[in-house]
Amino acid sequence: MTTLLSSSGSPAVEPIARLAEHGLPAEAVRAEIAALRAGDHDYRDGTVFNSICSSPVPLAAEVFTAALEVNRGDDRLFPSARQAEAAVGRMLGDLFDLPDACGVATSGGTEANLLAVQAAVLRWRRRHGDRGRPPVVLGAGAHFSFEKICRLLAVEPVVARLGPGYRVDPADVLRKIRPDTALVVLTAGTSETGAGDEIEAVAARAAELGVPVHVDAATGGFLIPFARRLGHDLPYCGFAVPGVISLTVDPHKYGGAPIPAGYLLFRHAEDRDALRTASHYRGTADHFGLLGTRPGAGMLAAYAALRHLGRAGYTAQAAELFALRDEFLARLADAGIAPAYRPDLTVVGFRDPDPEGLLAALAERGLIVSLARRLGLIRVVVHRHQRAGQLARLADTVAALRGRRKG
Repeated sequence: MTTLLSSSGSPAVEPIARLAEHGLPAEAVRAEIAALRAGDHDYRDGTVFNSICSSPVPLAAEVFTAALEVNRGDDRLFPSARQAEAAVGRMLGDLFDLPDACGVATSGGTEANLLAVQAAVLRWRRRHGDRGRPPVVLGAGAHFSFEKICRLLAVEPVVARLGPGYRVDPADVLRKIRPDTALVVLTAGTSETGAGDEIEAVAARAAELGVPVHVDAATGGFLIPFARRLGHDLPYCGFAVPGVISLTVDPHKYGGAPIPAGYLLFRHAEDRDALRTASHYRGTADHFGLLGTRPGAGMLAAYAALRHLGRAGYTAQAAELFALRDEFLARLADAGIAPAYRPDLTVVGFRDPDPEGLLAALAERGLIVSLARRLGLIRVVVHRHQRAGQLARLADTVAALRGRRKG
């Protein structure tokens, strides 16, 4: 295999065209993998400012690596994965104020959100029959996974507008509800801005109208409960609000677990049970998610992270993250760069006259931020793999690039 340089100057590898007759020695394969990964960024090197995910906590990584052979699709061989999944579900249910919640371990937020909508569609079909497209009300800031979900499940997306701070407008959500609405989706920490929708302002009234609410807390689930504990004024997310019947949360984001580790919680067991697909084999567990053979290591590692950190550990992490965010905002302010909104969580956004150009110029310097295309915002995610000095360097580099263009 030949190592080349890509158009950006980073190492590239000549693609393999065929399966060789004879395998390579281990050292040769390691060298190829090293070449493949030469262009990868390291979360800890001060260059990654676009990712909601991070390196797992060391204990969770250790547990994951030791359980690579564990197949969550075979309970007879690996009962540990089923036990870990159940325990994680109980701990997450307790965190979101429903200790007897039931749930499904997933590969992440996209699968969990799809299953939540599928459960709503099944309820709707039982009531309305097989004709028509079930309407689902979504905030305009909902994760783009819902675009895929609406296509896959043939539901009608009904989009509610955003209000101040890029939170969904509660009044517009309620206006969009119809007698045949299948589900309302609210977001506890949008991927683009970190905005936390005002769940209490919508869910109770939606429940009175007979419409259930799903909360996508994939991003904010491991931040909001602990930030509120610290006194931050953030909208509540959880099952204490009437009408919330399901909730997505991702331990592999701010929960410290390795990828993949997602979870979908249900208030009612019948909603989860409606997703059941029976196994054809005696002794093999029925399926509730989309995946059959799947890594059990993810749930074992999530179990390790939750047990190792506990409420106090996650609260301390939230305190550190919000302090880092505020330091970054102060550094931007010193450079004359105003945020486009007051951040609810740890996603900072600001405008630029040439956002594509700024994105490219930062990438040339090895600094990876993102562009929220729907909003036209440069997006910076503050995460636990960063340090204050790294964020200061980013702010100073942005300021220098903007000054150079003005000059």
